[in-house]
Amino acid sequence: MLFGIVLLSFSVWDVIVGFPGGAPPNSCPDPAPIHQRRINSTHVGIFFPQSMATSPYKITTSASRYFNGSMIRVTLKADPGDYFRGFFIQATRANYALDRGDRPAYGTFRPADTNSQARRCRSAVGKVGGITHTGNNNKTEISFDWEPPRGCDLGDIQFVATVVRAYSEYWVDVRSDVIKPSGFIGDRGLLCQLYVNPYSKILQRRVLSALRNIQTMQQRRGTGSGSLATQG
Repeated sequence: MLFGIVLLSFSVWDVIVGFPGGAPPNSCPDPAPIHQRRINSTHVGIFFPQSMATSPYKITTSASRYFNGSMIRVTLKADPGDYFRGFFIQATRANYALDRGDRPAYGTFRPADTNSQARRCRSAVGKVGGITHTGNNNKTEISFDWEPPRGCDLGDIQFVATVVRAYSEYWVDVRSDVIKPSGFIGDRGLLCQLYVNPYSKILQRRVLSALRNIQTMQQRRGTGSGSLATQG
């Protein structure tokens, strides 16, 4: 109980000082921040995430389905009278646990204004797999665009956010409704399979082998070109 009281007494003085210019790149695999405060010379207290039952934030989307070449407008919004200062959002597999080590990050985020910036994620197979804030000013709403990989059926996806109101007050696992694929035909191509399961060692080896074969063919042709299709 004393530990909780000490943390509470500090919370009124805290502001976002950890990453005022945006979440760091290592937020991709684990978007839950560790916010801590020194209590005395020997003890450090940790501010745990707030209960999702108290979350004043919502993620809405301009569409409930995505298709080849589509662009979805994503909006993070606070309840009336509330605000947030920091955030980190990814598109990932629907209903997939946030702490799963093999959780993928999907697609490309495009900022709509100067209040957000894209983050590259290893699990996004070279694409821009996340988006975060650029400053720690109070915000009530922010929007940006998301584009899926060309020709790739990712299955059902969700947008997942960590939202920070203050250093001692943040919510993890704020989710949008499920977004479903539409209009995709045929089996997934090799590169698309890797988008869907970026941590698969077997798929990684198959893609590298295919790229080496393409490179070999290009060298033999001199000026030839090749590519890996995302859709089979």
